[in-house]
Amino acid sequence: MFPIRKKETAPPRTIGLITDFGLADPYVGQMRAVLARKAPGSLVVDITHDVAPFNVAQAAFFLAASYEHFPADAVILAVVDPGVGTDRAIVGLDIDGRLLLAPDNGLLALALRNAWAARIRAFDLSVAMDAPSRVSHTFHGRDVLSPLAAWLALGGNPAELGHEIDPQALVSLPWSHPDIRPGQARGHVLHIDRFGNCVLNLEAGSIGTPGGLRLSMPAGGELAYARTYRDMPEGGPGLLEGSQGFLELAVNQRSAAKRFGLSMGDTVELTWEA
Repeated sequence: MFPIRKKETAPPRTIGLITDFGLADPYVGQMRAVLARKAPGSLVVDITHDVAPFNVAQAAFFLAASYEHFPADAVILAVVDPGVGTDRAIVGLDIDGRLLLAPDNGLLALALRNAWAARIRAFDLSVAMDAPSRVSHTFHGRDVLSPLAAWLALGGNPAELGHEIDPQALVSLPWSHPDIRPGQARGHVLHIDRFGNCVLNLEAGSIGTPGGLRLSMPAGGELAYARTYRDMPEGGPGLLEGSQGFLELAVNQRSAAKRFGLSMGDTVELTWEA
């Protein structure tokens, strides 16, 4: 399927996995089996397989929040692919040596937008879909992307397989572009964690340290701009810079999602004293 590599002396790269497959079906196990067969020396780290089905925005958040914690040469494979079997592209995004591999459907948008990197390159690797072996039209995660991730983990150079493209040409959807103006920010809920904290598509620090902060949509009233959850009174709402690098709507020891009636994908508007 892929160009023959010279024998590598460097150890295999770590591989990270993000999918919406869950663990009730054999899909994740089959992907890991392919990785074990083709790159047996690679450490495989499961970031999560509980992305909500088809929720590209949530997966993009998990990817953007996680890739920096991997070794500097890791391959991180993200498979949330409603367009599997169509002509959507497969792309690799090289951010200072870490290679993020995904269908080009917006999954890479947040990582690209929020990257503080000296070198960013992107490659169209769709040629991998032309593999001579049997490929399921509905499971490219196992039959295309896992073999490709294994090849890259063993030292494969994406430039030998696909052509380089402008990173800014990758698919980017509205939820990856918050609207920030003086005294106002409009964004989207990317994720709601098990505590009910609502992670927004606003990068930590992107609105400074606002005074007179309010949640105006949905109507929520005053918010504390807090450093920790304990800086808010119990049951009190606030906005803080979360551990994942994005701003979070939170309620101390309560669910912000329930308090404000929010779901993933909802629009949020914040206002403050400009």
